Amino acid sequence: MTLVDPQPKKKLTAAEVERLVERLRGVPTGAPSLEEAKALRAEGWHLLLAYCRISDDAHKRDGHGVEDQTRHCGRIAGHMRGIVIHHYIDNDKSASKANVTRDDFDKMIEALERGSTEHGYPVDGVVCVADDRLYRGAHAYERFVDSFTAHPDRVYADDTGRHDLYGDGAEYRGLLGVAASRSETKKKKRRARLNHLARAERGEPVSGRRPFGWNDDKLTLHPEESKVVRQGVTDLLAGKSITTVTWNFVESGLKTTMGNSWQLQTVKQILRNPRICGYRKMKGELVTDTDGNPIVGKWEPIVTPKEWYAVTALLEKNRGAGGWDGSGDSPRTPRKYLLTGLLRCGKKLEDGRTCNAKMHGAPARKTHKYRCRSVLDGGCDKLSRQGPAIDKLIKELVLAKLEKRNAERQPVEETWADEHKLEASQRRKTALEEQWHAEEISDSTFFSLLKKEEAEIKRLSNDRKAWAARQETEKHRVTDARAEWKGMDLQQRRGVIFDALEAVIVLPGVKGSHTFDPETIIPVWKDEEAS
Repeated sequence: MTLVDPQPKKKLTAAEVERLVERLRGVPTGAPSLEEAKALRAEGWHLLLAYCRISDDAHKRDGHGVEDQTRHCGRIAGHMRGIVIHHYIDNDKSASKANVTRDDFDKMIEALERGSTEHGYPVDGVVCVADDRLYRGAHAYERFVDSFTAHPDRVYADDTGRHDLYGDGAEYRGLLGVAASRSETKKKKRRARLNHLARAERGEPVSGRRPFGWNDDKLTLHPEESKVVRQGVTDLLAGKSITTVTWNFVESGLKTTMGNSWQLQTVKQILRNPRICGYRKMKGELVTDTDGNPIVGKWEPIVTPKEWYAVTALLEKNRGAGGWDGSGDSPRTPRKYLLTGLLRCGKKLEDGRTCNAKMHGAPARKTHKYRCRSVLDGGCDKLSRQGPAIDKLIKELVLAKLEKRNAERQPVEETWADEHKLEASQRRKTALEEQWHAEEISDSTFFSLLKKEEAEIKRLSNDRKAWAARQETEKHRVTDARAEWKGMDLQQRRGVIFDALEAVIVLPGVKGSHTFDPETIIPVWKDEEAS
């Protein structure tokens, strides 16, 4: 659908257009008002979206990299008689990692599909400084092209010039770009790994941030910090607990090199790091020479290798299957309590923030309780609530939700709703092949249309398989949630609850009261309808 915009009330003169364009170009991230944009569009100007992204902002995420891109996007737009109406910016985000969400990229896709920005500006195209800012994978490229070509006559340009995304060659150009980007990414990673290994073999420091215990040169010892680390090793070898050692770090008045307070895990990481004795690990293994001997770094050591080996062995010995001293969150360790790991401390701290640390179960007189973690474990250690009442409340809420879901469950469908679409697509493919064999259509037309039909058949076939799997699951689902619950062990019950809830916020109760208040327990559901 092509957007039809109302004409501005007053047609701009050539001089007014020039002044307006010059004003907008003077502000890298500026944009015209909606009325100005429509006036420019009526004069033949393209209203463009600019996408800017940088994977690693070397300026501490201050946006310098993407700010430079916004200026250049403005220049690119000007070369094609365009004006940028909105900047979509993903700062310090990778386009090649699957687990990275690019929020502004998703918003741009929505605007392209809709045909306008969320503020009502018509969209005539996109500019960016280079293709690899937009995508580095085939899926992202397909999403962009599909949304871009959802409306006709749009323009796209980067630093190399203007490109046609409507022609048959657009797909091949994009896939070649994806392949080139992936190849370059792999080369950069390989060069970085080789450089890191070479420096490690030469005994040179490679860490980006100053390690605790050393000065900014990463070679000479920081007198106060190195003393605390050395004392920590001595205390552990003398039989003191890691908790006592961590408190000594806290009482020293020093902070981590990132300015944070000390916690158990941070102290353990420092004491287990071979750097304190002059060695280095890569991928969990000590860096060694050709004879298998550990390479000694050029920095000053804090303790001897013998002391480091002894401390490492001691910490590994005390490390239980579920984490340090058996208090970790490893899923391999059977839980004793129903809601450990799900509850969050809702106590307000002195600075006004909510603690929000995970609460863990602990034995109490004839029963159990849930309490906040210690300060050294990132909690406030100031909230404790009786466990059975919370367990019962959450169990009843989850079972009530399951019963409601079962009651509202749609009956099993006998046939798949899109079966006719799949059959039609298969018929079109057969007819297409017959035309090609009869030499009624050219090779280029045949393979172009065949590719689209095969993609549609594959999509619909996958949809049918997923539908069949869902129907089979529905047939065998137990509808009596409470009966099913009675037959479950603790781990299965935890699985049901964790599938339903994101978290449970526990607020402090009324001091001195022995009455349980359900209002102090706030479930956070995984779906909105249950909230």
